[in-house]
Amino acid sequence: MRFLRAIPRHGSGRSRAAAHQRCSCCSSNGPIAQSIMLTRLHEALPNARDLNEAFPAIPPGRVIRCANPSATRAEDVEYLLTELRVRDLIDLRAADEIREDDSGSALMGRTVMRSYRRSWLRPGQLFFQDNGVAPVKPTITTAMGPSLDASEATTPAASSAITLDGAQTASAFTRSLLDQRKPEAMASTSSGQSHHQGGVVEAATAPAVRCCAADIAIRKDLIVMAVRHNISLLDRGRYYFSLTSRIPVATTAAALLTNFVSKPAARSLLLPYVNGGGLPMLYEMLLESSRPEICQVMEVLLRAAESRHCAMFFCRAGKDRTGLVAALVLAVAGASEEDIVEDYARSDAYHRVALAGLESREELAGLDRAQFERAPPEVMRATLDHIRRRYGSMAEYLTRVGFGPDRQQRLRDLLTGDW
Repeated sequence: MRFLRAIPRHGSGRSRAAAHQRCSCCSSNGPIAQSIMLTRLHEALPNARDLNEAFPAIPPGRVIRCANPSATRAEDVEYLLTELRVRDLIDLRAADEIREDDSGSALMGRTVMRSYRRSWLRPGQLFFQDNGVAPVKPTITTAMGPSLDASEATTPAASSAITLDGAQTASAFTRSLLDQRKPEAMASTSSGQSHHQGGVVEAATAPAVRCCAADIAIRKDLIVMAVRHNISLLDRGRYYFSLTSRIPVATTAAALLTNFVSKPAARSLLLPYVNGGGLPMLYEMLLESSRPEICQVMEVLLRAAESRHCAMFFCRAGKDRTGLVAALVLAVAGASEEDIVEDYARSDAYHRVALAGLESREELAGLDRAQFERAPPEVMRATLDHIRRRYGSMAEYLTRVGFGPDRQQRLRDLLTGDW
């Protein structure tokens, strides 16, 4: 077993060891360095910002939000992965949206895809599938220690996991690394329930789902890669199922029957409710229909913070699904409602309609696009009011979806504390 040099841990800029390198977000140059970092971030990614900009108690370089980053330039990808040490990308888009990405994307080509899907046999639970990684000799860096060349690893799962479509995938590889972790590190990983309220992860798979890019950074020589967690908050089936619960039963039945005769006539029955409800209704539908997915997003963010790595979440336009996740994360960190509203409203100038591809389908021809491409502050205020009326607080909403008070406090301490 041959060991290579360790990658400096995120936050090592505070180390006294002269040999430690400093990443951009840990530089001691203070406000000037932070301003440079944020400017570079805004230039590199569409509709991007660091959550530090909304709530300064979160130091820069810990959580980033943006629109679809698949067109990011190669030099900016290197900056994100090497300088900012982004190790976890949370892709909130639906599968149809992901298929539209450029197959030569510099950023997506540097990621290992992990897709989270529901099981119809066990409603409310998510299961994941790893799509493998590039067939090269990688260098693996665990959160606990030095790098290891996988081709010389003694663990069978580790040495056979790096294939495009082999039987062993990144999940088996990850589990093999977890088996070698120190007891105290394992205690941190396994803390909390495997079964969350609302059911997020099957107990048998919980350790693997908790393990993210913070535990394993797969590198081609010295080229860092990240894990892309595809956790879709909006898909066609859930959207229409949730929509029918907000429309009179007689109207839903009439639309279904009319659809066999005239699709435009059926649309005319449904679109007044879609356009009338607007973004506030859409956000309420997302909050109620994507509870397991939202809990899993929070778990990935917590795991990334536990290993002191930057995480980045995004959807297509970076305002609707991304805006909801940002609101929840900011609330956990202790931001005020006005902080949350101001952060959301910054996307109002982006002007993109992004309903998981539904806006391009025939059944929604006639959608009020001028309304759905906006991000006005009153929409987020209405969403916060909905959460307050139904749950009492953002904290209680998260508890109900399975991300309980202890885990919320843990995430808050990590996001706002020293690394």
